[in-house]
Amino acid sequence: MQRLISAVLLICSPLASSWAAQLGPVQPSDTLWKLATAARPDNEVAMVQVVYALWQANPGAFRDNDINYLLEGSQLQIPARAQMLATPVSTTRQWYYQAITRKPLQPQAVAQTTPSPLAEPANLLTPAATNVVQMPADAPTETTSPPPVTDQAMQHARVAGSLAATNTPPVHDAQRPSSWTENLSADYSLTLQQRYYPQSGLQQQASKHSSAELTAEWAWQSDNRAHQVVLQPFVRWDQRDNERNLIDLRQAYWQYAGSGFDIKAGVDIVFWGVTESQHLVDVINQTDLVASVDGEAKLGQPMLNWNLYGDGGTFSLYLLPYFRERTFAGIDGRLRLPLPVDTTHPLYESAQQQNNLDFALRWSRQFGAIDIALSYFEGNNRDPMFNSTAEGKLEPLYLQMQQLGIEGQLISGSWIWKLESLYRKTRIDDFAAATLGFEYTQVGLFDSDWDLGWIAEYQYDSRGRYAPVPGQNDVFVGGRFAANDAAGTELLLGIVQDLDHSGSQSGKLEASTRLSNNLRLQLDAWFFRSQHTAEPLYYIRRDDFVQLSLDYYF
Repeated sequence: MQRLISAVLLICSPLASSWAAQLGPVQPSDTLWKLATAARPDNEVAMVQVVYALWQANPGAFRDNDINYLLEGSQLQIPARAQMLATPVSTTRQWYYQAITRKPLQPQAVAQTTPSPLAEPANLLTPAATNVVQMPADAPTETTSPPPVTDQAMQHARVAGSLAATNTPPVHDAQRPSSWTENLSADYSLTLQQRYYPQSGLQQQASKHSSAELTAEWAWQSDNRAHQVVLQPFVRWDQRDNERNLIDLRQAYWQYAGSGFDIKAGVDIVFWGVTESQHLVDVINQTDLVASVDGEAKLGQPMLNWNLYGDGGTFSLYLLPYFRERTFAGIDGRLRLPLPVDTTHPLYESAQQQNNLDFALRWSRQFGAIDIALSYFEGNNRDPMFNSTAEGKLEPLYLQMQQLGIEGQLISGSWIWKLESLYRKTRIDDFAAATLGFEYTQVGLFDSDWDLGWIAEYQYDSRGRYAPVPGQNDVFVGGRFAANDAAGTELLLGIVQDLDHSGSQSGKLEASTRLSNNLRLQLDAWFFRSQHTAEPLYYIRRDDFVQLSLDYYF
């Protein structure tokens, strides 16, 4: 496995350096939404963060620095992922709401900002042509300055998504359309994956697994930018495990953006949390467990969502009328429990079963260098229990639960201190859990463009060794490397060590680089060690794997 990882990284480096991280030249049919989608490195970066970073790095691509006036022929410099994450989601969202009201932004705002070397773009490109893409005739005259981006914020690549949830509104055309068809944008991506397991599974499963994913996204926005409709179907096919095959709606919603509030109805994905090793409080969406072993992949969740923005912070209400069951590997799949899971007849504590009306409340606010969020959830537990059946299978049981959550992070110099904690209660038990730690970033390592972040987090669960999940008394240590090059090359390495059992640990390696404007190569590798039958890792101890993914955007 080490040889394969080294070979892939050696292959990626020259390919990445041979391509410039640019988009364009901008065509009359291009939209800012489409360009931002191509530049978005992953789902942890909110779309408004991508749009803000593109706008900040390319002042010459917009007439009067207004995102509503994208210049045809422009070439856009793609900022590094670190620069996108440097500005909190809440700040970029407020900026975006000002921008889509068609108020031109201060032309000198970028020049007045003094970013750190991490955030400074390689060059500020001027447009290749001077005509505006479908420029409207009624250009407004008043000016509004965007929220400032401080040097301190720019020095921190992983201000972990901010505490504002990343269910941010889509950003669309940089021009004013004249018909509903021109208000519509379409984007597509195809992902090819190959997993290799050095050992056969405990149930003698195969060592090589291939899969493919296809995502389409159609987005429509009204002329006044107040109404938005987004549809994002998702299809996954797996060579060996039928339980990994999936047809899903990741997004399918209508949203209205008013003055200081927005309302969303439909299906969407919402991320909560700030820590690296696990997101305890992330409870809105169900985990697509067969897609990602770390629980980062989510299923679309039907919801009615209302967000209120003001000086007192952001207040969010979620009504969740339908429950999504967790996905599990099938008999021929890997990373599975010792017995197959029968998902045909899941059990529920609620008489309404999947139709139980779950709800959640969340408040978040920034106090100087401190971000904090409080949340409450009540409804079907996203984490099932299991009952054994007479057929030798496991039957998932979804209890009702109440959960209180808190998220917090403090930025101090080159340090980011993070905390996630929850208290959860069901009729079976109640427990508290927490993840707390820090990330220290060395900016401009060896007087280069490289950044190196050191991460350490402690995971606690009051259920101790009886906890059905890892992380009851564990330590996560890792490092994040960002080359800040044209290809956006990044690497994350982390290891989780159980403090109760020295022979129990797991580790991951994540690496990605952009091969061109349309291609991204990703490498993921995991290993699992356990010698105790009571630990969750024991049943996947032979499932170490390396996965190569090639993403094509078109």
